[in-house]
Amino acid sequence: MSTTTYVSSSLSATGKGTCNPSTNPPQLPESLPTGFDSQVAYVLGLCCNSANEQCTAYVNGTDKARDPDFSKIISQGYKPNPPHLNLSVYEKDVNGKSIEIPAGFIVRLDPTDTSKSSMIVVAFHGTQNKFELDKDNDIVPVPFGGILPNWNLGSVHGGFYAQYTDGSDHQGDLVARADGSLAQQIYKYFSDNGDATLPVKVTGHSLGGALATLCALDIAYNFKSKFKSISMYSLASPRVADALADKNDRGNAATFVSHYQQYVPDSYRVVNTVDPVPTLPCALTPPLLTTNVCAHVLGDSDAILFGIVKPSSLDQNVVSFTDANPQNPSKGDSPQNCQGPHSCPAVYLPFLERLALAYGS
Repeated sequence: MSTTTYVSSSLSATGKGTCNPSTNPPQLPESLPTGFDSQVAYVLGLCCNSANEQCTAYVNGTDKARDPDFSKIISQGYKPNPPHLNLSVYEKDVNGKSIEIPAGFIVRLDPTDTSKSSMIVVAFHGTQNKFELDKDNDIVPVPFGGILPNWNLGSVHGGFYAQYTDGSDHQGDLVARADGSLAQQIYKYFSDNGDATLPVKVTGHSLGGALATLCALDIAYNFKSKFKSISMYSLASPRVADALADKNDRGNAATFVSHYQQYVPDSYRVVNTVDPVPTLPCALTPPLLTTNVCAHVLGDSDAILFGIVKPSSLDQNVVSFTDANPQNPSKGDSPQNCQGPHSCPAVYLPFLERLALAYGS
């Protein structure tokens, strides 16, 4: 599978420049939200980046069967307890052919010293190609269903939900988990391997952050006996809650946010204030002729301002910083995933590393 037949040239990591963090690092926050673990956040950021690199290598044809690179995670005092599980997703190439590509991984990380604890990490990569970009832009809302057919937890962004629930036949939801879907893989893993003694950490960058949000609620609601606790750390996530603004289901965006906060209160959003992705979709989309109301699952000042959601004690669970990343402009010779303020390796990871050094015990 070559980049010319699958990945848009504007989305493939073809640049040859070095991926550099800013020479003027962003200011660190004076305090962190209660419960936010800066060292765990950095490890989860490394997991996000490993998921991104795993998919980039596959899509660009450099490594068809690559496992995640855990070397930097190991350097932070954790070792993967094999076997890990590579997650995959079915997508369509430019010719409409269904293909299976990496989506991330699930891994148990055991500490190499007594100051840390074991955890299960579920990590998803960010947008890598045109198919996923189209999913990002598919904002028609759909119900987020639980195990019971007549139960739903509100409504969400249709493209993100499809990426999580569609399988090899491109049909799926959380009731009938389609063969090959992420939802089915999560179901099988936690049905077969859940451990009530271990915490689960779900994470992702960009599109991966949206998938992490859906996945965290899926696990928390449907697999309550399979973990000790559950947390979600998203990097640069777009808005996930979504409902029609001019219909009776407008409140379904707030319903999803309310249920999410009930089941996954230990959640945090890491946001670069000059990164455009976390501002999408707009709280009112499109802004002038309202069609949808959209919201983050916590800390969304715009959604609160427009009355889409109510203020919550969890609104404090946003860690923000400002980094325009002038070292890797949006257009240039650097690899695509290093460009601009949305970059995981050049912007979010350096910030999380500094945060771990500053606030780690």
